Amino acid sequence: MQGLSGSGRRHAVVAFGAALLVVVSAACSSPSPTREYAVPKDLCGTRISSTTLEPVLPPGKKISAQPTSSVGVQRCRLQVDGKTVLSVSTEKRAAGASARDVAMSAIGVDPNDSTADNGQLIYSKTGAVAKVGCPASASSDSSLWVTARATHASAASDLRRLVEQYAATVAKTDVCRD
Repeated sequence: MQGLSGSGRRHAVVAFGAALLVVVSAACSSPSPTREYAVPKDLCGTRISSTTLEPVLPPGKKISAQPTSSVGVQRCRLQVDGKTVLSVSTEKRAAGASARDVAMSAIGVDPNDSTADNGQLIYSKTGAVAKVGCPASASSDSSLWVTARATHASAASDLRRLVEQYAATVAKTDVCRD
């Protein structure tokens, strides 16, 4: 920079600093993660719109579904790259069970979170519970509920939409008749 006037030196320093900033920014920035897997159209055999499911799933390479069941509970866990990212369940409860009762034992949702559907649905950005509207022919000594828990935080409205659609689909299955 010898031989440059004061303002010429400043311009050279500013140009060098700007070039360095561009190089460092390019080296440090990484592309945002992408979703390489196809979003499923069902949760362990229960149909669900992939557009409803997509917002609650994180980016990753591979997705798999793992169904499990125990007395009164059927569960489906979705794993992305080997980590559970969404768990949904269908659960039988006492006939008088409320959404608050179900939310007290559900992970990712609190009984005081947002409510909808005349108090039959409670939801947050990490979980939701909803009563399944089984036909009148269903057992009168129990109620059927769906729960969802997402480890990838999303909008609360996305979890609400997911459990609403899941509950509506479950209501049309044999689970409501058992």
